[in-house]
Amino acid sequence: MKKKFLSIFVLLLFVALSFCLSAPSYAESNLKCLSVIGNATVEIAPDSAKVSAVIETLDVDSVKSKDDNLDKLNAVTEELANLGVTDVNVDSFSSYACYDYDNGRNLKGYSTNCYISFTVNDLGKITSYLDSILQNGATSIRSITYTSSNFNSAYNEAMTKAVENAMEKCETLGGKNLNIISIKEDYSYSSNYLYRSFCDGADNLNNFENQKIEVNAKVIVEFA
Repeated sequence: MKKKFLSIFVLLLFVALSFCLSAPSYAESNLKCLSVIGNATVEIAPDSAKVSAVIETLDVDSVKSKDDNLDKLNAVTEELANLGVTDVNVDSFSSYACYDYDNGRNLKGYSTNCYISFTVNDLGKITSYLDSILQNGATSIRSITYTSSNFNSAYNEAMTKAVENAMEKCETLGGKNLNIISIKEDYSYSSNYLYRSFCDGADNLNNFENQKIEVNAKVIVEFA
């Protein structure tokens, strides 16, 4: 029994040694194919921005809450028109009852919310626009979305750089003298959102003019 066990052990050891000797190490092998992810980012200056704001009113009378909200909407729209902005959009309008649950279920009043948005084509005036709508009835700025007419060209540049990044990674991993056989666009996005909330007037406003948009590209490149 012992001799049989010893024979099996020697056989397994011989097979293991043979596999180790026959398998080349990673450093000695020549890669035949490789799949690499390439990334790149290009910064561009925006030339317009979309501003989203909220007009909120609260009153124990539901009708008055709505009327006050509409009055403020008209005031904000009129002020923006005076500044040259005529494309004010009402994205949503809602009114609902608000309750205080600290001591039972007591009605606090009726809250009316109007969400508006408009486009700023002169970024040098964006601070004055925000100042004006807050002084004329808007209660908070939801977001500022920066855009650029040069986005597509910037994205094409980012894609080219992403492929170059993948080629550099390929050489680093040891895939020399390999040719590209396929390029897959994975995803793209731009970091052009700036969120702020201002509830107590223009004193909290910062400088929104000198912003940058980050245009990002990602590709999956296969080499062989």
